[in-house]
Amino acid sequence: MAGLELIPIGTILTVVTNQVLKTAHAASDVLIGKESFKALSKHLFDIEPVLKELQLQELNDSQAARVALESLEADVKKANNLVDKYKNRGRFYLLVKCRSIVEEVEQVTRDIGKSLAALSIANTEVLSRISDQVNRLQNEMQRVEFEASQSQIQIVDKLNQALREQKLDQAFANDMLEEISRAVGVPVEPSEISKELASIRREKEEAADRKERAECVFLEQIIQLLSRADAARDYEEVERQYFERVKVIERYDSREKYIPPLNPFLCSITGAVMVDPVSLCTGTTCERSAIKAWFEDGNRTDPETKEVLEDTTFGSNIPLRQSIEEWRELNYCLVIRSIRENLLSYSDLKESLSQMQALVRENSINKDWISIGDLTDIVISILGSSMTEK
Repeated sequence: MAGLELIPIGTILTVVTNQVLKTAHAASDVLIGKESFKALSKHLFDIEPVLKELQLQELNDSQAARVALESLEADVKKANNLVDKYKNRGRFYLLVKCRSIVEEVEQVTRDIGKSLAALSIANTEVLSRISDQVNRLQNEMQRVEFEASQSQIQIVDKLNQALREQKLDQAFANDMLEEISRAVGVPVEPSEISKELASIRREKEEAADRKERAECVFLEQIIQLLSRADAARDYEEVERQYFERVKVIERYDSREKYIPPLNPFLCSITGAVMVDPVSLCTGTTCERSAIKAWFEDGNRTDPETKEVLEDTTFGSNIPLRQSIEEWRELNYCLVIRSIRENLLSYSDLKESLSQMQALVRENSINKDWISIGDLTDIVISILGSSMTEK
């Protein structure tokens, strides 16, 4: 601290005491990692009587005492900065970072404990009346071990595994979003979810400014996954995607009801269209669950070529998965077009409603696409006309 030797040591002690109390109160209000922040808060409150004792007994105005006090002030400031850093962050972001947050709190608590020990050594005689209390406190602080709650760790581990496997299906995204929301007390409502995702996007931008590429990639993966959940859906993006697909199917004859899948879309083991395609080292592509079962049954061959595999690892085939998703969406749009034509020609209303229900059951995005495609308005109009005729 520049010019520290010119400031009365009692004044410095008063400033540090106030900073300790301020940080102790603030730390008790952090929501995520709250157990570790509460422990930090308790330790800081316990330091106050030590500093008060130094004020009452007039601590030694020695170089060692000043250096120790300067060190304590710097560490308490780090703790205060840590509290400020996390107390107003988005709850989703705090949850996914819970491990590193707890580690930071643990380290700053230990650092404060070391500074307290140095201050105690520099004022042994002054603190003799409460030496046992001071020794116990600084020992506890230097040996603290904090952990995130088990429920938070389980969610984060599940999320990290999904990111490693590049799992992006909507059903999983819905489950993951619900688990995270429940854990941090955020309602599963589009407006609230939008705020949380916006917070993660801001964190990603800040990480980019700091040139933290790995953090940027990690946060972008989380955004991509959670954005696929129903509650996170951006209506304007859904509308844009629908009209983009409609533009493609305009090239198909109006009698076209279904686009057959391409051969690469089919699993080499089950023969069914894949949902989560993965590729072997040979280039053969299979459904993830199917190839897992294949290997668990003791097979060590390529299911398509039958050659023996020295390497049985596999990885997500994201471009293929995206192509399959686009193919499914094009077929949804073909069905919506067909239903609209049937409704406008006053064909079987019951069959049209049944098809609409099936679309929504298959993928919840169709709930919005049915509305965007005017099917809901047409059905209401038909029902209204029917009621008027009666």
